[in-house]
Amino acid sequence: MSALTFTLKMIPAQRIDCSPLTPDLLVDQSVSEIAAIELVVGNTTARVDSLFDISGSNKAEIKFLNSSDKLDFVGHNMISGTISIEGNVGAYLGLFLEGGQIEVNGNSGIYTACEMKLGQIKINGNAGEFVGGARPGYKNGMTGGIVIVTGNTGARTGDHMRRGMILIEGNAGDYCAARMISGTIAVLGNVGAHLGYGMKRGTVLLTQMPKQGISANFNDCGSHTLAFLPLLFNSFAKLESKFATTESFSRVQRYAGDLGGIGMGEILIKI
Repeated sequence: MSALTFTLKMIPAQRIDCSPLTPDLLVDQSVSEIAAIELVVGNTTARVDSLFDISGSNKAEIKFLNSSDKLDFVGHNMISGTISIEGNVGAYLGLFLEGGQIEVNGNSGIYTACEMKLGQIKINGNAGEFVGGARPGYKNGMTGGIVIVTGNTGARTGDHMRRGMILIEGNAGDYCAARMISGTIAVLGNVGAHLGYGMKRGTVLLTQMPKQGISANFNDCGSHTLAFLPLLFNSFAKLESKFATTESFSRVQRYAGDLGGIGMGEILIKI
């Protein structure tokens, strides 16, 4: 049984809310019923079959082909199953994700993995601002799960993050780990300015010193050998990521902050 596939007919002029198209919501619906679902498009609605060509029938495995950055809320509140996306995708990918896996062969927009709870999201490309963050006006970002970005992420990656893990193979933008409450962010490339601004707890793991250096709001705690780091890298071995083949290390320079708050966050930089 082949995957239920939605092939975008043309690049839309308005943004499309794809939140109704998840394995959990479609499991008991026939293909004809799915075709008749009304999606919000800008300030109006349109049937699914007017926007997508539909093929396949396995609703536990959904594919979006010829995708566009106008497709928002893909994987919204998903609990199980898989979604794969060929092409770019829009904002709020994996919002409230509670399980299953999402993979994008392209770039994702703002608020990827916003308030994610469980599951895994992999972006084979770049991700926009606020990866793993909280919605505007809210104070809890992602609370679990794993996000892998093979490219770069925008500003405020992990903003208000509470738990979970964000693995970035490229660079992270300004204000990475800002207002972070807990969790782990690891970056193989460089990070932008204001790393850990307002950070309360949590761990940022870097393989190199940031070009801008470390903020004065972080205390240099000296060099340490931390036994948990090789164990952490061993846990990466099962992932389809550069982190799976990155040589583990235990010796790091440790910085504690943000001292403008409770100062219990840490930035660990490979020595």
